[in-house]
Parts: sequence; structure tokens; C-alpha cells
Amino acid sequence: MPLSSLLGFAGVALVVVLAPGPDTFLALRYALNRPRNGVVAALGMMVSIMGWAILAGVGVAALLLKYPAIHQGIAIVGGAYLLYLGLGSLIKAQFLARSTAATARTTTRNIALTDEIFTLGQSLRAGVLSSALNPKLGLLFLALMPPFIPAGSPMLASALILGGIFAAMGFSYMMILVAIAARAMAWFKSPSVGIWLERVSSGALAIMGAVVLIGAFI
Repeated sequence: MPLSSLLGFAGVALVVVLAPGPDTFLALRYALNRPRNGVVAALGMMVSIMGWAILAGVGVAALLLKYPAIHQGIAIVGGAYLLYLGLGSLIKAQFLARSTAATARTTTRNIALTDEIFTLGQSLRAGVLSSALNPKLGLLFLALMPPFIPAGSPMLASALILGGIFAAMGFSYMMILVAIAARAMAWFKSPSVGIWLERVSSGALAIMGAVVLIGAFI
């Protein structure tokens, strides 16, 4: 592939990667539980990103143009999933906030809040589903990627190269977020800070889910 195509797609990918989105908040949420959970969640996201790249390479974009209901279905399921994650965590945060201040200061409460451990399997599954059901990523790969593939180039191989570029950039950015979260763990283990952080991240996921759902019907 010509260097101009690679650099052009990398520029688009950089904008998408740096824009706050569901994947960003999900990676932070799992990283604040345990840094390695954030790493595994990010790996799950990259698996789905490469899946989107493969779909673009085999020509699924044309199928979605012909049957837009498929894309709408992905958006509806993705929005509902984000809404479920966000509201579920928000309800948990509200429940913890109602605990007495004395109980919230105990070691038991601290552990219950910050060390209610997600398994690596849960983290991986959440990352895979987050990116697999993200309609914006679908739009990026299925609609915006093909123009960066020169005529005559092998579609699947080119799509995998571009997908690899996006995955490498996305994973690097996620690792920066995970590193920041790991260094700030001591501060985040404060019960009051942890509850507010859970509220903010959960609320952001719920809002994004609602926006995706509304967008699917407009």
C-alpha cells in the first residue's frame, strides 16, 4: 500500500482513538478495578477492531448499504449494552453511597468498593462486546476504510494492515490510560472518591448508550 494511504488512514484513526467514547470509559472502569483487567479489556477491544477490519476486507460495507437495517440492529444492541452497563454500575454506586459514613471508612467497605474483582474473562468479554457493538467503529471500518485502499490492492490484506494500524494506536492509548489509573489507585481507593468515580464513569456509559439508541431510530 502507498505511504499516503497509510498516513491518511492513521490520521483519521488518531482522531477516533483520542475522542472520548464508550471504549475509553470501559477501559478505565476495568483498569480501576485492577490494572491487568484494563489491559485484558483493551485486548478484547482490539480483537473486535480486527474483526471489523476483516468484515471491511470481505466487502460487508456493500451489504450494509443494501440492508441498512443490519447496521441499525447493531446500533440498537450496542446502545442497549452500554445502557445496561452504565445503569447497572450507577445503581450499585447509589447503593454504596447510602451506606453510613462509618461503614464506608472501614477496610471491608474499601475492599468491597475497589476490589470487587472482575475476572479476566469478564474483562475480555466486556472489551470484545464494547467494540463489536460500537456502531461508530463499524462506520469507520465499513464506510471510511475502503476509500483508503487503492484500486487493485488486495482488499482483505489491505484491510488487515489498516486495522492493525488502528489497533496498535488504540491499544497504545489504552495502555496510557491504564498506567495513569494504576498510578492513581491509592487516591481512587478512598471510598468517597471511588463512589463519585463510579457515578461519573457509569453515567457516561449510560448516556452514550442512550445516544446510540436514539441515533439508531433517527
